[in-house]
Amino acid sequence: MKRLTSVFGLVALAAAVANAQVVPKRFAVVTRLGALTPERSASLEPAGLIGLDAEYAINKYFGFGTTVDITRGNSNRKDFVERLKFGNSAVAGGDTIRYQLLGQPVNTLNVELLGTARIPGKRISPFLMAGVGSYTMLLDAQTNGSLKRISGLSYSGGVGVNIAFGEKYGVQLDVRSVQFNNYKRGILDPSSNRLPNLWFPEDLGTPPAAKNTAMSTAITFGFRYIPGGRGN
Repeated sequence: MKRLTSVFGLVALAAAVANAQVVPKRFAVVTRLGALTPERSASLEPAGLIGLDAEYAINKYFGFGTTVDITRGNSNRKDFVERLKFGNSAVAGGDTIRYQLLGQPVNTLNVELLGTARIPGKRISPFLMAGVGSYTMLLDAQTNGSLKRISGLSYSGGVGVNIAFGEKYGVQLDVRSVQFNNYKRGILDPSSNRLPNLWFPEDLGTPPAAKNTAMSTAITFGFRYIPGGRGN
């Protein structure tokens, strides 16, 4: 009981001494960790995310800056099925058939210019964000035999909340929707679709229709820091 009382006491004390962590005419830096979940048609598996935001506060309501996200995941192997035939070549090209699921690591770098609008509070400040920039998706050179990439414009929008533990320190939780344009899903297939599964799609499945965009949802939790701000 004493331990529980102490915990509540510390939380109350932090709330009492914390100031709004939005200082006009100052920069804030946010280091973020989270996960990126692509839409199904992108043929990508969910991936871990590391992010870094640098925001300049014009005033206590609006700010702008840059955001950088790095993810390392994998393509969805179930969407790239290759039909191989072995054995006696006189029997319709072979008497043994093997179906192989092809996947590969995928590294993505997304850099955007970001604008924010917030409702400042003493301790908790909700905010909206929107960004535009460029992404580069690097595929595995060893799997493909050469370096392949996908790149194009990216757009993002989302909501979040800053929780201050003082003018200098705080945490941030946000949810962002990120869209990659000029998306070419076929490049994710290491076989370049040479031997597709056209015979038994009902057993091995087929991917959804390809799109020229890929939408993903990113959820991140970060540490927010204002260089030179007061500790309390």
